[in-house]
Amino acid sequence: MLQKIRGVRQDDESRERAWFQDDYFDLFVWTGLAGQVVAFQLCYERTGNERVLVWSDAGGFLHRRIDDGEHTPVKNMSPIMVSDGRFAAGGIAAEFDLRSGGLDANVREFVRRKIGEAGLELSPAHSRI
Repeated sequence: MLQKIRGVRQDDESRERAWFQDDYFDLFVWTGLAGQVVAFQLCYERTGNERVLVWSDAGGFLHRRIDDGEHTPVKNMSPIMVSDGRFAAGGIAAEFDLRSGGLDANVREFVRRKIGEAGLELSPAHSRI
């Protein structure tokens, strides 16, 4: 179940940042002054082949894999986002439904709707990746 992480640094007065986490997801949500979601990052499969679905009102959707930079034990590199194929919306939506019950209803419904939209927009016929 996604739990809110307390003490998230707020560095933009025009929007608030929240972080939710469990063993499968990291969800970062930015809301505007009126409480509307203006952006989010949904990181999934955190302990394996981590990927991220990004959405913002200004930029739309982006889907990437997280390269953790840990290829050898003697070299520590920063994680970066790299291209990744098709977004498996159905599986991610089902997992999100199971784990998001504790989220604010407006945030939960918004992110869930966007997962479905991303599945259509990021399909192979429309892919920008």
